[in-house]
Amino acid sequence: MKVTRIIKLIIVVFSVVVFSIQADEGKESKQVFFDALKSLKNAESYEVQGKIIYSINSNDTSKKASEIEQKFKVITKGDKLNFLSLDTQQGNIQVFRNGSGLTIYSDKDKRYIERDAPGNINLFMLIGAPNFLDSIVFGDLEQISSLTIKQVTPPTDNQTEKKEKQFQIQVDNNDEVNMWFSMESEPKITRVQSEIPATQVSSGGTMNIYFDDWKVNSVTDESVFKFNPPAGASKAGKEMVGEKAPEFTLPTLDGEKVSLKDFHGKKVVVLDFWASWCGPCRMAMPAIQDVSKELKDKEVVFFAVNLGEEKEKITSFLKKIGISIPVLMDKDGGVADLYRVKSIPRLVVIGKDGFIKSGHTGFSAEMKEELKKEILEALK
Repeated sequence: MKVTRIIKLIIVVFSVVVFSIQADEGKESKQVFFDALKSLKNAESYEVQGKIIYSINSNDTSKKASEIEQKFKVITKGDKLNFLSLDTQQGNIQVFRNGSGLTIYSDKDKRYIERDAPGNINLFMLIGAPNFLDSIVFGDLEQISSLTIKQVTPPTDNQTEKKEKQFQIQVDNNDEVNMWFSMESEPKITRVQSEIPATQVSSGGTMNIYFDDWKVNSVTDESVFKFNPPAGASKAGKEMVGEKAPEFTLPTLDGEKVSLKDFHGKKVVVLDFWASWCGPCRMAMPAIQDVSKELKDKEVVFFAVNLGEEKEKITSFLKKIGISIPVLMDKDGGVADLYRVKSIPRLVVIGKDGFIKSGHTGFSAEMKEELKKEILEALK
């Protein structure tokens, strides 16, 4: 009996010791991580450039993953002066924030949009980075203080890894993000890696963001944050705001017909033009669904207008990501053309009087609150 009690006591003591060691290691890893961020947290300004490489797996396991590369440059001074340049497959996109004003310029179209700047601008979220990266770089570390952070010991024979520290970060949805810091001179972020979830159009993959040529406290000329239209550039209008919404009739996934005229004088209509292959669309849809649930007792209806995809693909995709907004099928893109949709996601809010009240393209962290505000305004 004594022996049994002694064994149990040893097991308990051993468990407590192991747990304490793991807890201490976790605290130590997090402290090393935060120490590596000090140079960025204390910086008044910085600039960095780099590239994003998407490695997309093929559904055919015999084929190699396909790669897409995008180059970027970020310059920032405080939280009111920001510049982003991003090379995409649709051409170069530039974002300028100068105080309360925000300008987005498409070099391919030679067109720019001006709007009020949001409360904050998540520059790295615009390039598809994990949303906490903006909190890290802009010094708002409280948002990541609750995350699980573990330092990874690199192989001893890897000379490159010896000059870097690697951390594994567990984010809210249990996804894992890896982050590397150069430890030469002041620590700098050199790489961020995250997994791309599998969808109906691919078997998932990996996204790597490589950072190069960090310059801290280097910004002396603030003119870089002010947009000066190049020769031949034109300002985009208010994207049909104030115009009569074009009439349309489209089928649902069940084959029923929905016409815009059915809601005249009755309900505000929100159209979300999207496709499953569109990354920003996948980010925007959960926010739109949240707004639809919050306003379910209001006189407003939401429709996700899919562009050209098959019913089976749409149904499977929506089930996988948990979206229940009614879908309209714009098979030939005819309705998208009527609404001058140039890129997606594209949101359009139509008042009960049949006139377009607001519209905007793309995804931002502030989109949910902006959309809700626009709908409530239209309901007045």
